[in-house]
Amino acid sequence: MSRNPHVASPRFAHLLSYGLLSLAVLDCTAAATPPKAPLTVQPARTLPKPALAVTDPLVSPPPATVAPDVPFPTINHDKLENGLELRVVTRKTYPIIELRLVLFSGTASDGREPGVANVTDELLKAGGAGPWNAADLAERAESLGSSLEIETGRDSTQISMAVTTGDFDAALDLLGSVAQKPRFAPLEFDKLKQRELERVKSAAKSSASWAGSMVLYRQLFDSPDGTHPYSHFDATPSELQKVTLESCKRWYESNATPENATLIVAGDVEPSVAEAAAKRVFSAWKGARPKPPVFAAPVPKPERVVWLVDRPHSAQSQIYVAGFGPERSSPSWPAVAAANQVLGGGVAGRLFLDVREKRSLAYSTGSNLEEAAHGREPIVLSAGTQTAKTGLAVQALLDNLNQIASVAPSAPEVASASRYLSDSFLFRTETVGAVAGLTAKLAVLDLPDGYYDSYRHALQKLDTASVFNAAQTSFKFDNPVIVVAGDASQIAAPLSHFAEVRIVDPEHGFHTTQSLPFNASAPLLAP
Repeated sequence: MSRNPHVASPRFAHLLSYGLLSLAVLDCTAAATPPKAPLTVQPARTLPKPALAVTDPLVSPPPATVAPDVPFPTINHDKLENGLELRVVTRKTYPIIELRLVLFSGTASDGREPGVANVTDELLKAGGAGPWNAADLAERAESLGSSLEIETGRDSTQISMAVTTGDFDAALDLLGSVAQKPRFAPLEFDKLKQRELERVKSAAKSSASWAGSMVLYRQLFDSPDGTHPYSHFDATPSELQKVTLESCKRWYESNATPENATLIVAGDVEPSVAEAAAKRVFSAWKGARPKPPVFAAPVPKPERVVWLVDRPHSAQSQIYVAGFGPERSSPSWPAVAAANQVLGGGVAGRLFLDVREKRSLAYSTGSNLEEAAHGREPIVLSAGTQTAKTGLAVQALLDNLNQIASVAPSAPEVASASRYLSDSFLFRTETVGAVAGLTAKLAVLDLPDGYYDSYRHALQKLDTASVFNAAQTSFKFDNPVIVVAGDASQIAAPLSHFAEVRIVDPEHGFHTTQSLPFNASAPLLAP
């Protein structure tokens, strides 16, 4: 700690006091007894120099170094006679085991019954299973110090639990009952369906991101017959009304089968122990893999349209601008991921620095590179802004989208993006649950076991040319899908500056209620 140079240190003050006292004593002695000989003056004592202040090690960042090259844990594979695949990752750091049963069917398997997969998956837990009703099932999971979690995505349904090593068998029994012996209790179905109806009705009224996403994916995955498996972000109230207990049972019988599943066991367990336990619990499970959904290529947009989801009296707008990148298995994926990071992957991204910090047009903004198991991947730019600035914010997103595909990124931008994506991946493997999740992703996306290691190595080798080439190929959208959720009475006119505006009502099935013609001279700033 630094001190005021004009204030004496405690030690110096002590020495000074001692010296003055000594002089006083000598002076008194001299007055009483005359000296017999002249006094000899001693040389002045040199005081030690005060120690320099210690520099705070947190003031300056540490020098850049190469992150440790830690490989992804080994995955042991096995398969039961009924077709159930088993993936075991042994990690004995802590006495914890993560269980994850992955069904390769999610909302993309809804077909012409939007919402049926999500309702069925929730009912597996909410309806009870095996010897347990819904309350007993939750209580049994809690007695093991865990909880039963079910997550429904586009391409998969994941049933998971995390327990201590000693409760492995009991947890697997519980998981097995949920997958193989759901009760489908009618009363629980009715309650669950009512909760889901209330959820989507509330979202249609109060959530700009939900309403915007409903239109975004419908337009992004537009197909000739209107039934692309990814076109439904969620079910509307009218669609949920059509979901019945019988339709849930049909979905379960078709999709919850051993040939359509992978059991992931990660943590403090040997592969042989996990295999024996899986055979004990799942060997009697029967069923073939269902016929996969048809993933036709989305129809390219012949012209630009702005889709405006009307939210009367809203003080804010949620904006989405989207197009398609490459397929997930593309060799260019690391370079595309780096380009996305440069564009809007975080606070160092161009969108944050330009749209939010420089222009002050959004309180949140970024870009997202999605990961689906089939077809080309959506790239979605987003921004949340004030109503009056909506048009300006849309223009800012389009400006940055055009720039990433037309101007090469700088070497520091590429270095920062590639290093962040490579190094941050290490933090995603810290816990057993994270390892289980990443193992599940490999299974769902049909990627090889060594993919994460090769992905990191590819990121570390990226240069400006490779990232710019990926950006030119993947971020150049002729007619991006533009969706804005906000007050149509205030922002429809400014949005007509970009294209024809079609206004939809989120509380009545997202039907188009009005349209405004393209007006290039319309001012961007709302009144």
